[in-house]
Amino acid sequence: MKSIISRLDNALGRLTDYLTSLLLLTIVFVVLYSVVMRYLFDHPPFWADRISIFANIGMILLGFSLTVRNGDLIAMQALYEKVSPMFALVLDATWNAIILIFSIIFAWYGLEAAITMPGQYWDFMDFCIDMNNVGDNENFLYRTLILVEEVVGYAVQPFCVDGAIPQKYLAILMPIAGVLLVIASAGVIVRDFRKIQDLREQQANHQVTKRG
Repeated sequence: MKSIISRLDNALGRLTDYLTSLLLLTIVFVVLYSVVMRYLFDHPPFWADRISIFANIGMILLGFSLTVRNGDLIAMQALYEKVSPMFALVLDATWNAIILIFSIIFAWYGLEAAITMPGQYWDFMDFCIDMNNVGDNENFLYRTLILVEEVVGYAVQPFCVDGAIPQKYLAILMPIAGVLLVIASAGVIVRDFRKIQDLREQQANHQVTKRG
């Protein structure tokens, strides 16, 4: 049973890693595309900033769970050097418990916000209304790059409501990230208590050895 849970947890970690990497690549591609279209063809894509911001928010929210999972949060190393190893582990477990509490609250209210959030998030103009935005430029490279806009446009259209993207599609990232953070922080806490138990056993064995 523990092996199955461990495999599922590792698979979830890898999936989160892949998603954050994909979002990072999306940001890089969109920014490069925007620079080329803006300075070579004077046709800056109106959607570039919006999609890159959306991807950046998603990368940060999802990446937080990876940071907790991998133990990459900023540690108080200067303090740890002045306290016992046991106390340092207890501090780590306490900090991760605080993160777990925050994660539960974040996931709960994030879901509520995603469900109840009214209004719209971004106006995607041509993507949600009209795809005929190629213009009169006969440049082959320009027309090839414009195909990218058409692909993005057709991908966006199913999510359009009255010419815009509802806010809930961005807000849904909060409960997803919250659940991932709950799983990551709970796993780290279990790992912390195992380390504490192992250290206690080592200390007990050391005491027995000294007495012997």
